[in-house]
Amino acid sequence: MKRAIIIGATSGIGEELARQMVADGWTVGVTGRRLERLEALEAAHPGKIVPARMDVTDFEVATRGLTDLIELLGGCDMIVLSSGIGLFNKPLDVGPELQTIDVNVTGFTHLATAAMRHFAEAGAGHLVIISSIASHRGDGAAPAYNASKAYQARYAEGLRKWAARRAPQVKVTDVRPGFVDTDIVQGKVFWLQPVDKATRQIWTGIKAGRSTVTVTKRWRVMAHLMRLLPEKLWHRL
Repeated sequence: MKRAIIIGATSGIGEELARQMVADGWTVGVTGRRLERLEALEAAHPGKIVPARMDVTDFEVATRGLTDLIELLGGCDMIVLSSGIGLFNKPLDVGPELQTIDVNVTGFTHLATAAMRHFAEAGAGHLVIISSIASHRGDGAAPAYNASKAYQARYAEGLRKWAARRAPQVKVTDVRPGFVDTDIVQGKVFWLQPVDKATRQIWTGIKAGRSTVTVTKRWRVMAHLMRLLPEKLWHRL
């Protein structure tokens, strides 16, 4: 029996990924702040979904909750870190920036390190980090969001190097979606992809054991262009 935990499965990519993993025969522990959404997912997939409320900004409680959920499942082969927030902050108020950091950096780090320690002790496992194409460049509309996603992407790379030296059977995949039709996307954006389509590509890349998965295909091209674009031109976009 394959067992996974998705941190942040009350909506969007995390929720859809849980459905697709169940369809592939996995048992999935799902977490988030909105327990009613997790319980609805459980009701739709009886015996295959194990819900647990978690607030990733309650750092110590969230870390203990991850350990408890692993024990409840009887072990864990994969942990997906999908929780995150993105707040537009053109006035550059400090509150939204710090809130973003609490979730996307500090909470993320507590759970990523806990997951890696568990897999290293178990001798195998797969950590999946849902970062973003936003990790490639800074953005004035949501500075902390893009910076936090860059942190996650570089952290994933660091964890792969850590695993290569200390736990070679542990995989780390960094998923970098473009614009996907989820709650985190605010306002009208271009190339908005349906969540089921994007998640199918994500799941295919995860199963292939790829180090980095950029979705959808057109966003792979955009990611390359974003890296090459001179800063003066980037500022005009």
